[in-house]
Amino acid sequence: MLVILIIGIGIIAVSGILPSGTKQTEGSATSAEFQREEERLSEILSKIEGAGEISVMISYESTAEKELAGEQSGRTFSYSGDVVVKREVYPKVRGVIIVADGADDPRVRQQLAEAAAAVTGAGMNRVCVYHRTRK
Repeated sequence: MLVILIIGIGIIAVSGILPSGTKQTEGSATSAEFQREEERLSEILSKIEGAGEISVMISYESTAEKELAGEQSGRTFSYSGDVVVKREVYPKVRGVIIVADGADDPRVRQQLAEAAAAVTGAGMNRVCVYHRTRK
């Protein structure tokens, strides 16, 4: 009985020492990823017939979060010098703005909005398509 009690106390003590999961928000790396997403979406939307030159802005509800394998006393644990990421949580898309040369054509405008909604997961009511003005 005493041995089982000692083992139980040991397990409880060790579980308090071992790292627990933690969440951290990403800054500049995430911004670069979001910018690449906008560029990729612009590139693919520009291939729609009649769309012409495209600019895209995607607005997010928050920043991305990475849940790290563990952290203790402000120190992040790593494996071979790399931080171990358990999972990444990407924010929901708040809205999308598309500015296109061909957006004066209602058919093109509809196709651009549908494609952006499909890729981002934003509802059609959160995708705005505008005609590009030339100066």
